Formats: sequence, structure tokens, C-alpha cells
Amino acid sequence: MTDIKIEFKLKLLKTIEIHNKLVGNSNYFDNSTKEAFVDLGNYWIDRIGKESFTLTSLKSIASEILTYWRESIGIDTELFWTELQKNNIDFERKDELNFALEKGRFRRVEIGIGARKDWSAIKEFDSIKKRFSKENIEKVDLIIDQDENTRFEILRKCLRKKEIPQSQYLKFGECWAYMSNCELWDKYFSKEEIEELLNIWKSFESK
Repeated sequence: MTDIKIEFKLKLLKTIEIHNKLVGNSNYFDNSTKEAFVDLGNYWIDRIGKESFTLTSLKSIASEILTYWRESIGIDTELFWTELQKNNIDFERKDELNFALEKGRFRRVEIGIGARKDWSAIKEFDSIKKRFSKENIEKVDLIIDQDENTRFEILRKCLRKKEIPQSQYLKFGECWAYMSNCELWDKYFSKEEIEELLNIWKSFESK
């Protein structure tokens, strides 16, 4: 058990090192998020170096570090898992692309945002081409297009009716975040329409 624990500990420390380096060099995260992620990594490096953890505790720490990388789609995510593979680190990857292909949708809006922003780049990565067939890569293209169109239609419908249905309030917020993060407003709406949508949102919240 001791040898297994030592091996896992070294694997975990290398993973955190890769985590810190990728986050620090990322163009995706803002500075406050970078700081929070790197601080988390350094916190565990410090504690693992000073304290004696059980194998179960080390696995729990690994799960915390890996949460973002298991629940995201993007350039940094692909680079992270590729780097782990290069270092013979065999942590399980819960690939969100597999979920999307199975269900025909993304699990959450932030995952869809990551896919919309980075898929055109990462679908050319060797790591993607090794994991997915040409047909599945093309299917992801369609899922992204459908996700974008669905979100546009929700906003367009609210604009047309000049109100947000009670059942669509959370979806409206997600659609707003999607359009903003993917810089799609100018593609679909005029400045006047965006302003009107914002007023519709404010009116709903003031009720």
C-alpha cells in the first residue's frame, strides 16, 4: 500500500504542476480566476509536502484538482490531458465531448460556450482525431450549431413577445451569457434590439 500511495502522491504532484503551468499561461481565464486556480494548486502542493495523507485523501484531492478539467471543453483542457498522457499519468477523463455525442447536447451552458469558442481549433488536434471518428467530429459541429441556433431563437422569441416567460427566465440568462462570451451579439441583433432585450430582462427582475 505504501508504494501505491507514494506513486499516487508523485502522480498527483506532477498533475498539480501541469495544472498550475497551464492555468498561468492560459488566455482563457481572467486574472482573478488564474489566481484562484493557481492558489488552489499551491495550497495542495504545500500540504502534500508537509502532511501525511491516506491514499483515499489523496484521491479526494485529485478529484478536486481534476474537476474543471473533467467538466470542460477547450484548448486548455485538451492541452492538460495531452500533457498528462505525455507524463504517463493515467487519471480517468470524463470527456464532455462523449456526453455531447451521446445526448446530442452539452451538459451545461459554460461547456457549450467552451465548445463554441474553441472547437474549430481543437478539432484539428491529434488528441481529438485519435479519440473521435470523422463522423463524430462532424456531429460535434452540428451540436454546436444547434446549440447556438436554439439560444438565438429563445432570445428572438422574447424580443418578439417583449417579455420573458416565467419558465424561460434561467434559459434567458444562459442565452445572454452564451451570446456575450462567444461574442455573437453583432451576428444576430442590432444595438437597439440588444438594448430592448436588456430592458425586457430588467423589467422581469423588477416585478
